[in-house]
Amino acid sequence: MNHHPKVSIVTACYNSEKYIEDCIKSIMRQTYDNVEHIIVDGGSTDGTLDIIKKYENQYNMRWISEKDNGMYDAITKGFRMASGEIYAWLNSDDMYMPWACELVAIAMEKTGIQWCTGIPCHYNERGVAHNVPRITPVFPRNFIRKGYMDGRVATFLEQESMFWSKNLWDKAGHVLVQYKTAGDYHLWKEFAKYEALYTLDSVISGFRIHAGQKSGDRNKYYAEVGENSLCEKLLQKIKLIQISCFIESIVSSNYRIKTRDFLV
Repeated sequence: MNHHPKVSIVTACYNSEKYIEDCIKSIMRQTYDNVEHIIVDGGSTDGTLDIIKKYENQYNMRWISEKDNGMYDAITKGFRMASGEIYAWLNSDDMYMPWACELVAIAMEKTGIQWCTGIPCHYNERGVAHNVPRITPVFPRNFIRKGYMDGRVATFLEQESMFWSKNLWDKAGHVLVQYKTAGDYHLWKEFAKYEALYTLDSVISGFRIHAGQKSGDRNKYYAEVGENSLCEKLLQKIKLIQISCFIESIVSSNYRIKTRDFLV
């Protein structure tokens, strides 16, 4: 990886005027200076495009607006336009912390890891962060690969905090367009075939909880995830995977990156 790797961030949007300005500003205000933002709009009919045009000459951002075949089609289209060594996608209602790209770029360049996340948190509708875990959670590769991180057997993996290498995307990114609602779940499973997921001990982004969001339709989501097996239902009932992840987070240094080692 280059000494000063470019971070390519894709945002797919459609009629997102309520929150997209917050999303854009969170990328504009990054402390890292080698970031590109690619916005793929699905043909919005509200004020979304006016907001995008307002910022198009203020930072390294490109955008297109055309009909697509859903969010994951738009995201995949955006990555075809990307020129960076590190990839991420940020939904139009979510935001990064100002230091997100800097920490990720330094950590990935220094350690050689191919896939990382941060300590998760949530935003309310006004963009106030809350619900931050007291420990740095880790997610063992084997659990991800087996599909346990589905919100039932164990916790969800927070997409808005995910960053990965272009090389990893080239190996596994093809699975995303096969889905409409649970593409991220299947993408993480595919990533885990090739690489482990490491957690930076910093909050780098947040997931905004609000009415009407796409991720709120659990029935459609689990229709694409699939039914749990009898073994998975037992693991869900006794919470064995959740307990194992919690113990791993407390006692082990595996899958964890101490960002203070790079902040000099």
